[in-house]
Amino acid sequence: MKFIKFYLTIFLCCLLSANSYAEENPDLNPASSGGSSFVQSPRSDVDKFLKSKGMKRGRNVKKDGTPFFVFVGDGEISVNRDNKMIHDARSNAFNEAFIEAKTNYVESLGLEITRELSSKTYENLMPDTMAEDAIQTAVGTDAGSFDKLKKLISVKLDSALKEEGYNPEMADAEKEAIKKKVLRSREITNLFTASAQSMISGFQSYKIFEGANTNERGSITVVALWSPKLNQLAKAIQGGSTNVPKGTPKKPIEEQLKLDNPDVLLASFGTNMYVNENGNLVLVSYGHASPSIENDPGALSTACDTAEDVAIENIVSYANEQIMYENMRKNVDKAETFMKDGMQAYESTVGREINNLITSKSSMRLKGQSLIGAYPIKNPLYKSTDCVAVVQWSAEGVAAANQSQSEMNNTSSSSSGSSNQAGQETTSSQTPSDDF
Repeated sequence: MKFIKFYLTIFLCCLLSANSYAEENPDLNPASSGGSSFVQSPRSDVDKFLKSKGMKRGRNVKKDGTPFFVFVGDGEISVNRDNKMIHDARSNAFNEAFIEAKTNYVESLGLEITRELSSKTYENLMPDTMAEDAIQTAVGTDAGSFDKLKKLISVKLDSALKEEGYNPEMADAEKEAIKKKVLRSREITNLFTASAQSMISGFQSYKIFEGANTNERGSITVVALWSPKLNQLAKAIQGGSTNVPKGTPKKPIEEQLKLDNPDVLLASFGTNMYVNENGNLVLVSYGHASPSIENDPGALSTACDTAEDVAIENIVSYANEQIMYENMRKNVDKAETFMKDGMQAYESTVGREINNLITSKSSMRLKGQSLIGAYPIKNPLYKSTDCVAVVQWSAEGVAAANQSQSEMNNTSSSSSGSSNQAGQETTSSQTPSDDF
């Protein structure tokens, strides 16, 4: 019998505990409201991708003990797909997402944070008018004191009315419409500020997700990745060095890239690291731009030049970038019970103000870059052509640039010192030799 009572007691406790948990917030109880559900977004795809790769946001560690970092950022595409500048807008959205991901890394290094919270409550149940005898009782019969108090009350009343938009020059009807007496008010203000600053290098855009529902502007989400080896590559780019990290030799870079797949090129942004046939790490960068006038050869050529510039910008930012971050957020929750036109009323305001500023600056002398190709692409989703420029940086490119500079310097020296030698006879119509 004792054992039966023991188990019955445990069963009742569990039942009461379950009921108590379910009723903690009746508004969220699935039995009454249908329950909560997750909203699908590009970040949902990010979570699935990271899980499939065995990664997580923040610091990760490889099997060999090497650390690497993963951060995620979002960017908003500012125009619809039928806008002629859609691909510039997509590029800008990528920049926004990528710099947000890198800023999340900077934040993880250390944040200067300030928080100010205030809670203010006010009640006023005094009659609208105070009898003069009550005032006299408070200050005595001295006429000077009595007059001063009346003036003081008048000044405070005028000041309070002005805060509500009351102007003495208004018509009487307008004045009465504005007048209200606050019976009780409650206001909570939360002010939050944060700032961070750091030099970074070696972040690549590891995976990009882009999506938009029909007739929506869409967004881009970037998974950014940093590792010590990527940082070494960045330092080599910054110094114009041929001493780059090594990897397992692969095919030539152009054979590794899907340059014959327009859908892949259209979806590629930022910088990606590869290993070439010599085992050297190579950085590949993508730039996008829309022609200002569709079906205009000159405008398309300018767009491709712009796309190449964007790709080069990405390499410079990869190698050397300073990020400064400032964030201010103010939340106000205010509720008032008041009398107006003889009626008691209630109103509340919940407001939020956010000022988020991220600035990035990159500056360096770049050499070793070369254009793989510029590819104009049309897609039925967009009414504008996208010119995608693909640029690579490699140690081989640095060596070639150094050699070209050396040969040019040697040629200049020989020419200046050999004025008696006979030069090749040329005409203005001669074409260059193909043997170069």
